[in-house]
Amino acid sequence: MLNEIKRHPLVTNVNVEMGNGYQSIDEMIQDAHDNGCDALANCTGLGSAKLCKDENLIGGRGVLLHYERNCDRKIDDESMEHDAAILVEDAPWGSSTDPAYVIPRGNVFVVGGTYYENNTETKLSENERKRLVENADLLGIDTSITSPVSEWAGFRPVRQTVRMEIDEKFSSESKLRIVHSYGHGGSGWTTYVGAAKEVAELLCS
Repeated sequence: MLNEIKRHPLVTNVNVEMGNGYQSIDEMIQDAHDNGCDALANCTGLGSAKLCKDENLIGGRGVLLHYERNCDRKIDDESMEHDAAILVEDAPWGSSTDPAYVIPRGNVFVVGGTYYENNTETKLSENERKRLVENADLLGIDTSITSPVSEWAGFRPVRQTVRMEIDEKFSSESKLRIVHSYGHGGSGWTTYVGAAKEVAELLCS
């Protein structure tokens, strides 16, 4: 299926660096028409609350510290060659709203985190920063030989069920095949390959 898409003459790469972004799904449709597209995949995450007037979509706030991966890693045998992400949501280390986790990602360790629905604070508090440092120590990052290089607060697109479907109404009205793919919450890094394949299958079905 994916090979068919790669060979399809109408697949177009569209530059989505548009400054203010879309204000409505109608603008997305018009842009697709202007670029000669015959299909549109809406993967706007939390933006779909406004674009699609989806009242079931809310923000789930998360905070992270990024640590340098500049320490020597000791590999004793082949079983230690692969990185592993660690997530703890059980007391005394964490909870469903304050999980402790570490994810190796490129040149950094990502240390989290929080999961607060409908919390719109865009900066880390001192208490959150302190707890993330404690999480780093707890989960095996030696903070004596590395240090946080950046911090991040963001909002997961949370929905009770992921919206993954062809939009029959807009597809019929616009003469475009439109599929929605959003509401994956904090699992975007985990599920994006499978989600992309399902979008492709829906568009080609």
